[in-house]
Amino acid sequence: MAPSRSSAAARTDEPSAADQGPLVFSDTLARTAAETCRQHERLSKLMALAVSTNELQAAHAMVDTIDLALAEAVKDFEKKCAKVPVAEAGDVRTTANAMWLAAREYLRRHSIAERASRLITQGDDTLGDLHFEYELEASALLGLKQATNNYQKLRPDTRS
Repeated sequence: MAPSRSSAAARTDEPSAADQGPLVFSDTLARTAAETCRQHERLSKLMALAVSTNELQAAHAMVDTIDLALAEAVKDFEKKCAKVPVAEAGDVRTTANAMWLAAREYLRRHSIAERASRLITQGDDTLGDLHFEYELEASALLGLKQATNNYQKLRPDTRS
């Protein structure tokens, strides 16, 4: 049996974030965005099935977690790619930037919709505004899915 490496030793062999190229961060953003879209689709299906409250709460928790991961991936992409372009190939750079913009728009719309839903629970009765914000959020999520698919066509290894 081969000796196993400790997790500490494995971590020291990995390159630091400063050593990684911007393409690594755009690939991470693509994988995270794809999972965000998948988790939102799963939640929608579960809501349509009228599953138990516990299952629905777990699905909401998964969506919240992946949304946080998407926000972190966007921040990492912005930090790295502000200094160095994503790739020499213009089409990869263009689609990565489009995906980044779509992710930012989704996160912005999601934040606005969450704020609007909190206002509703506090007694404000503007259901029309809430519906409008959720429609814009859904549209932004669709834009993110399309931008991610375009990126993954150019970089198929980012499909999980």
